[in-house]
Amino acid sequence: MKIFLDPGHNYSGGDTGASGFGLREEIVTFEVANKLRVLLQSAGHEVRMSRSYVTDNVGNGTVASSLNERVRMSNSWGADLFVSIHCNSFNQTARGTETLIYSKGSYAQEVAQRVQNSIVSNLGTTDRGVRTRSELAVLKNTTTPAILIELAFIDNESDSWLLKTRQEDFAKAIFEGITGEQASSIAELTDIHDIAWEYAYRGIVEDLEGLENEMRQNPNGRLYWLARKTLQFIRERNF
Repeated sequence: MKIFLDPGHNYSGGDTGASGFGLREEIVTFEVANKLRVLLQSAGHEVRMSRSYVTDNVGNGTVASSLNERVRMSNSWGADLFVSIHCNSFNQTARGTETLIYSKGSYAQEVAQRVQNSIVSNLGTTDRGVRTRSELAVLKNTTTPAILIELAFIDNESDSWLLKTRQEDFAKAIFEGITGEQASSIAELTDIHDIAWEYAYRGIVEDLEGLENEMRQNPNGRLYWLARKTLQFIRERNF
């Protein structure tokens, strides 16, 4: 399956997200989406993301251009499923998870309900249900089944703690909802490009191409083995 993951909002500019208790929505959504990407790819799915790095911005700085570009990227790729990930916010009084769709009676509703059930069951969040929001651009304008997940309320103290400490669990719950499969322990990366990309994303190395080229020159050498094993250790412990 070709799955387009959309970590909601941008790192800077006119489309940054909500905040609360020291968290920024645009960072939380990226972290969960990126962990979900790893799980989906490990299970054999093709995945693309609207933001490849946490500091990426989509569009030209406005909310409209950000939304339009996310839709364009998914439509032009020909995704089978569009998954947008967000955090909710409402004056610290509301809490829980909800999953949004364009219309009822669709394949998107089936996926949304599975994802909703999985998050509520695995994270213990308040079940706010699957809701129709036909006015939302990423649900209305995508040409593929689309869901938008509001993980939890970033401005609610108990919900924000889940968003901070259980990002891996959110990713696993969404994976299980989408695929119907049990999420296994994080698979060890073997692809040289993916290994170099993650080291660069984490800020461990600055020369992504240099690391990738050095590993390719000697794929049976110590650098490739050490990089792979160290990254596995880091990812399993959610460092």
